[in-house]
Amino acid sequence: MSSRTSDNNARSPERSFEHTEVYRHGPLYRWGAYGTAGIVALSVLAISGTMAIKGLSGMNWGAYAGAIAGLVGAAVSVPSLLAELSLTEDRLRKERPLRAGREVSFEEVRRVFIGGVSVEIYVDADHEPALTFHRHVQDSDDLIEKLVARLPASAEVDHPSGELDGRLEIA
Repeated sequence: MSSRTSDNNARSPERSFEHTEVYRHGPLYRWGAYGTAGIVALSVLAISGTMAIKGLSGMNWGAYAGAIAGLVGAAVSVPSLLAELSLTEDRLRKERPLRAGREVSFEEVRRVFIGGVSVEIYVDADHEPALTFHRHVQDSDDLIEKLVARLPASAEVDHPSGELDGRLEIA
C-alpha cells in the first residue's frame, strides 16, 4: 500500500466497514441473461445492417416484428436477472445494470409483502413499493428472514402463503 493511499484513508471521514451480504440470481439465470444480451446485440446489428442496405422504406417490418418483440422482452428481463441485492444491518440496496439503483433503509419500512414470486417493500403503506425483488434469487428465504428480522417493530409483514411461518420474526 502506498503512503498516499494510507494518507487518503486517514483524512477521510469515518469509514464504515459494515458487513454486506450480496444476493443474486443463480448461474443458470445469469448465463441465460448474458446469452440473451449477446443475441440482442447480434439482432440489433443485423436489423441495423439491413436498414443501412435497404433503407427504411425497403424494410419488411412484419418480418422483423418477432425480433423487435424479443428485443423489448430482453430489455426488460436481462437487467432483472443481473440484479444484485446488498443487505447490510440497516438497509437493502438493489443494483441493476443500465438502471439506477434503489435503496431502502429498514427504519423507514412500513410494510413488506412476501408473495409466491416476489417480495415488495413499502415505505408508505398506500403507495407503490419502494423496492421489489424476485424470489428466484439464490438463498431468497435466508434473505427474507434476515430482512424481516431487521425491520422495526411497527412494520407489517404480509405473508399470505405462510410457507415461512415460524421463521419470520421481527426484532
